[in-house]
Amino acid sequence: MDFFVAILPILLVLVGMLVFNRSGSFVSVFGWLLCFAIAVYYFNTPFSVVWGATIMGIVKALGISLAVTFTMFLIFLMNETKALSKIIDYIKGITKNKEEQTLFLGMGFGSLSTALGMVTPAMFPPIFRLLGFSPVAAIAISILCYDPLTSFALFSIPITLPAKVAMSFGIKPPGIDSLSSFVWEYTFKITAFLPFVSMLFAFLMLYTVGGMHALKKNWIAATLSGLVLSLTALFLAWSKIAPVEIIGVLSGLATMVFVYFYYKNGSNSTQRQTFFQKDLLVASSPFIILILLSFIVNMHSVKLYLSNLLNPYEIIHIFADKKEDLNILSSVWFWIMVVGILSIFILKPTKEQLNKVTKLWLKRIWGPFLAYSLFFSVAYIMAWSGMDVVGSKLVPSSNFTQNNMDIIISSSFAKSFGSFYPLVAPFLGLIGAFVGGSSTASNVLFAKIQWEATISTVGANAFMWIYAAHAVGGGIASAITPSKITNAAATIGVGGKEEAQFIKATVLPVLFMCLVVGILSMIFIYL
Repeated sequence: MDFFVAILPILLVLVGMLVFNRSGSFVSVFGWLLCFAIAVYYFNTPFSVVWGATIMGIVKALGISLAVTFTMFLIFLMNETKALSKIIDYIKGITKNKEEQTLFLGMGFGSLSTALGMVTPAMFPPIFRLLGFSPVAAIAISILCYDPLTSFALFSIPITLPAKVAMSFGIKPPGIDSLSSFVWEYTFKITAFLPFVSMLFAFLMLYTVGGMHALKKNWIAATLSGLVLSLTALFLAWSKIAPVEIIGVLSGLATMVFVYFYYKNGSNSTQRQTFFQKDLLVASSPFIILILLSFIVNMHSVKLYLSNLLNPYEIIHIFADKKEDLNILSSVWFWIMVVGILSIFILKPTKEQLNKVTKLWLKRIWGPFLAYSLFFSVAYIMAWSGMDVVGSKLVPSSNFTQNNMDIIISSSFAKSFGSFYPLVAPFLGLIGAFVGGSSTASNVLFAKIQWEATISTVGANAFMWIYAAHAVGGGIASAITPSKITNAAATIGVGGKEEAQFIKATVLPVLFMCLVVGILSMIFIYL
């Protein structure tokens, strides 16, 4: 009964979207209200703790919710000034059909953009609509392209941040003696799963665009693009010849090059556009500037300087021992905002165009912002359930183990599966990212839980494989994360019906991929 009640908010969200065709922003409100009530009245969590978890979730979500907000402004501006149309014309010149565009933009540029911190669910849907894709297909690729290397998103924050948090929790697996060794071991084990996962995502992208016909016709290209993407990451993780932070960038770039030449060699190259248009530079300059700024801002010394520049004014305290440093100047959303402002002067919209963009932007941003904020809040309510406040500090209550929703869910899995626990570990990553809207949040919030569950079932030696499988499961969950789906739908002006169509088409493949990761983790651990 405790397990059912703990997982009930997630079930409510799924039923709301799958059965009643409601949008992610709509169900996020009811999911949050239900989770709030369950934490207070069923799991005996003080109101102040649950309210603090809600605030922490909203604050934690700002990094992604504001990035989405300003990305939408940038895309609407580029669309209204016809800059996107010029980029689309160029893409049509170097890619001959939707399947090639799917692999070139989805697998290649999507992975590269995600690694640079761009928000593809906000950026890509208008691009695919202009390319002639249906609304559901535009949503699908924009979200799915976030997934094949999602652990390397935003310069690998879903890897590096959880590694730091895990070690701060006192998690030190055998053979791991430093943060650097944890990060590299974690990275390598994540990439060991990716050849299978990336290929499956390539297949799923093609299927959502053209069904079995597209898949049968392009399965070789999909297989090879998935392998190029994942094996490049695997080689870089094994060889350590490049920093972890840029593995996703290099892998995405390698995939773009492969897809271009693979299709070019199989077609009449005289009909394909290989030259660089003069006006393309101006049209694509917002993307170019954002890429350059992302590289500069994420240089260690620059990031450290910017992160400390506004302290202590950007630190928000929830409880005495729970605070969040907004790191405004080193956050990707701030620089997307800067690029958006610069783009007004570069693209030179008329007063009428700018007014139209602003009105459309203010109309559509609230759904994604609400969804990200409340789903993050649900994740923190679940993580803090069973806690208490003593002397203004958040501490576990005497019945914390029995009343913490995350522990109840993970321990139920551990007790039910025992030595087969690695099989279900990715599904905890799936649950965490589905609720929290972020693989990073899932990896952070479940680190201690996975450690304890691993020790009690298969032993500490297996932890890094379990934690890596959890991370990959969280990455896979991005394909059905309501906040991302709502985000993608809002950028092209569609709602619950299209969101439901997409999630219905992907939920079973997503569960299958998590099962594959679980089977692989069993193989890696026991063989």
